Parts: sequence; C-alpha cells; structure tokens
Amino acid sequence: MKRLVIALALLPSLAAAQAVSQADRSGTIAAGGTAQVLMPAWSGRHGCVMQNQSTTDLWVSEVGTAAATQPSIKVPAGTQYICGNPAPGSALSVFGATTAQPFAAREW
Repeated sequence: MKRLVIALALLPSLAAAQAVSQADRSGTIAAGGTAQVLMPAWSGRHGCVMQNQSTTDLWVSEVGTAAATQPSIKVPAGTQYICGNPAPGSALSVFGATTAQPFAAREW
C-alpha cells in the first residue's frame, strides 16, 4: 500500500490546468456624473478587482448602470472592489462624480 501511495504521489497531476488570461481595465472617469463601462460582459470571467486610486468615492455595479446609490457598491478612496465567486459574467459599470478620477482594474 505504501508503494502505491508513493507511486501516485510521483505521477504528474491528473487535473488539467486551465489557462486563464488577465486583462487590464484600468482607467479614469471620462465624464464626472456619468456611468461608464468598467468591464464588458464576459461569460469566461473567473475574477476581477478594481482599486479606487482617487481621493473621492467611486461606485460599481454588476447588475446595471452604476450610480451613487443602491444597488451600486460604494468603493471609498484607496479601497478595492473584488468580484464574488463565481465572478459575474455581466458587464460591470463604474460611476464617479468627478472627471479624471483614476482607478486600477483587472479581470481574469
């Protein structure tokens, strides 16, 4: 039995690795007070993150157009929004009150 366990431990993994690519979705708010696409719809999304690099709040929505109210999610300055698991395949929208608010974002 010990030999079988050792032999199995030495075999290459039987699980197939899944190739995952990463896309940079970083940017700035193009027009303050107007929502914009943060990430387009993608059924293959495994995860995502967005960091608010501005000095004021941003708002993110995965269920429609983002706005500075519910059901959008408030992302205070310096904090991150992280997709849940499983990640949504829908488009993500971001809203900022001021033009040129920067954010860093990735999806994979």
